[in-house]
Amino acid sequence: MDVCEYLEGEAPAQVLALILSADGSVSERALGLLGDFGAFGLLGVSRRRFVELARDCSCKIDPGLCERSWLSDEDIACTEALLDAVRQPDDRILVCRLAAAAIEDDGLVTHGARLVFDHALAHWRIDPRTLPQASSKACAG
Repeated sequence: MDVCEYLEGEAPAQVLALILSADGSVSERALGLLGDFGAFGLLGVSRRRFVELARDCSCKIDPGLCERSWLSDEDIACTEALLDAVRQPDDRILVCRLAAAAIEDDGLVTHGARLVFDHALAHWRIDPRTLPQASSKACAG
């Protein structure tokens, strides 16, 4: 896998895209929920750009992820480079709130999404119990 490429301004959107596409793609239901929350505007990307980021991110994570209980060293290096690019604590919280809302609402927490989400929480030292319940008001801050 190549070193992760990103545009710093899109880093929060890329992290969310990475989490939600860890098992191959983002569901239409999750995209609809993000749209309802105004997530694309909050992240500074269009829905179309988010889908492009998700497609790109899904190619960067090892396709064997769904068959394992861990992230590979390459997956960790790529994920952490992207996580480190999200420098503002408020952006980190926003990404986690949106990810939690999408994961909860989608009804099916994929193994890969859970691995990447849990890694982001740990890397950013965010206690998942401090994230509010999924709602558009909570996601917007």
